Amino acid sequence: MLTPPHAKYRLGATCFLTALAALSFGTLSTLDGSEKRLTPIVRAVQEARPSVVNIHGHKTVDSPNEDGDYSGPRKVNGMGTGVVIDERGYIVTNHHVIDGVKRIQVTLANGDTHTAKLIARDPQTDLAIIRISVDKPLPLMRVGTSEDLMPGEPVIAVGNAFGYHHTVTRGIISALSRTVEVTDAQKYYNLIQTDASINPGNSGGPLLNIDGDMIGINVAVRVGAQGIGFAIPVDTAMDVSARLLRVEQLNGTWHGLMGESVMRDGKRCYVVQGVHRESPADQAGLQAGDVLRKIGGTRIERSLDVERALMGVKSGTDTVWIVQRNSADKKVDVRLADAPARRTGTR
Repeated sequence: MLTPPHAKYRLGATCFLTALAALSFGTLSTLDGSEKRLTPIVRAVQEARPSVVNIHGHKTVDSPNEDGDYSGPRKVNGMGTGVVIDERGYIVTNHHVIDGVKRIQVTLANGDTHTAKLIARDPQTDLAIIRISVDKPLPLMRVGTSEDLMPGEPVIAVGNAFGYHHTVTRGIISALSRTVEVTDAQKYYNLIQTDASINPGNSGGPLLNIDGDMIGINVAVRVGAQGIGFAIPVDTAMDVSARLLRVEQLNGTWHGLMGESVMRDGKRCYVVQGVHRESPADQAGLQAGDVLRKIGGTRIERSLDVERALMGVKSGTDTVWIVQRNSADKKVDVRLADAPARRTGTR
């Protein structure tokens, strides 16, 4: 039985302690309830949500309508999802989401809508990079790895399902290394299979692990089947994104570095595999086996980080690189050069 309100005015230690105990019990119960609601899934979604964008636009398709009748080309509403991979407004999504869309509209988690520009695309892997102009840096998605995924582990999908912004679904990894043929012209390899609900509009959105790290890019749903969706492994998606954002293509500048992202002692790092002969990296003295730590203020874990760090840097500009060689950090000055018409050999 709760202590009546006027009890706090009574004189006597017993009544005072009873009221204090009731107050303390109520406070602890409230905090305890909040902690129970803040589950790992809730935390993962809260951390990832600001980096997820909704994509929409109109496209013309040459296919039958919903009734199966063909009446020539028709306009449809296209929708999908994207993930911020660079704070300057660069977003990765599926190629089929933006293919044929003349005016790509992107809505951020805060509700702001921007018109995006297509930067690069790769229809074979069904990935594309778009960019929006922003006044302040966008929050980045925390990228995990797809090397250590386990069938049965919980996953979370966030996306623009059927146009419902930031829809969250959950499930498990059903299987790995799936090959899926969607059409005669589109075939996917090495996909993650999940029973987290993947619907039209989820394409291009993140598949998260329970820690909130992105471990895949949602790409397809099996038509007519329930609980069968697929995602591109994040390591593959980030490698393709690095190729699409190469400064040699975007800026016409050259670093000449070749490397690979690997896991060492549970952490991802970028190891130099070689350098192009007479390239800026070669002239700066970089060697195979060096572990690249930082370029300027950007921490390097993947090839995508290298391209992001040098994006917008003009030819002839000196950049400071931190590499680890023989267990010791070493500072190296690399001066970018114009991209050559024909590359020289490699070391």
